[in-house]
Amino acid sequence: MTKPARFCAAKPRLYHAPSSYYSMIARLALAEGGIAYEPVFIDIHYRASQQQPDYVRLNPNMTVPTLVLPDRILDQSRDIAEYALGVSEGRLDSETKAWVDLHYAYPIEELTFGGILARNPLARIMIPRQLKAAHRRLLTRAAENPDLADIYEARAAVFAERVRIFDPDAVVRLSQQRRNEAVGLMDRLERTLSDSRAVIVPPAYGLADVVFTALLARMEFAGLGERIPQRPALARYWRAMQARPSFAAADIWTKLHVLRLIGGILGIARG
Repeated sequence: MTKPARFCAAKPRLYHAPSSYYSMIARLALAEGGIAYEPVFIDIHYRASQQQPDYVRLNPNMTVPTLVLPDRILDQSRDIAEYALGVSEGRLDSETKAWVDLHYAYPIEELTFGGILARNPLARIMIPRQLKAAHRRLLTRAAENPDLADIYEARAAVFAERVRIFDPDAVVRLSQQRRNEAVGLMDRLERTLSDSRAVIVPPAYGLADVVFTALLARMEFAGLGERIPQRPALARYWRAMQARPSFAAADIWTKLHVLRLIGGILGIARG
């Protein structure tokens, strides 16, 4: 990864991964807000570029997305979305805040990776090994970078917890629990949208629509897409969200694009 400047002097710079769930939230919000930015691809898979010291100094969470602005750095998708839409936590109406809080309380990684492990016996062998390897790699980086040791050790602890969460003996039950919860969120949206409202919190498209558009896309990605047409109001809403110009502009993934993922890793895909 090219060493980034501490701050971006002109156009905002978005460090992201095309397939990353939270990157999609950031890209969608920026598209809806009409904010131009310079995209910088981060290989979060093969090269684990988010763990490189230069990137860690931008985003100590070692996650994507990261938005570098002239005066500050935003390293949480929620903060990026609020910035892009011109809102702030303190000024959100209570209904929008409740929906956004509900979204961020849902463990999306457990739906995605839990489903992969539950359906694929080989993944139940390989992914825990990869998580353990990432844990060891982070501890090695801590030893190699004393100024960042605390940060690397904290991230290593996150991966140790992931090893526990995605235990092969428990992951099938975990996956089913998260799928049931996802369906419950669909039902809640169906009840809310059944009065024919065009957006989750009228009168206008807002932060709740950004995050739940991404969540519905990830539900399709996780194999729950057939549940959406069973809910007429939700199906109407989902069609409308996909028809917005921002959906294509933000490159929202509803399925795995293997060749594009590989192309990004090889440096031949768009940022």
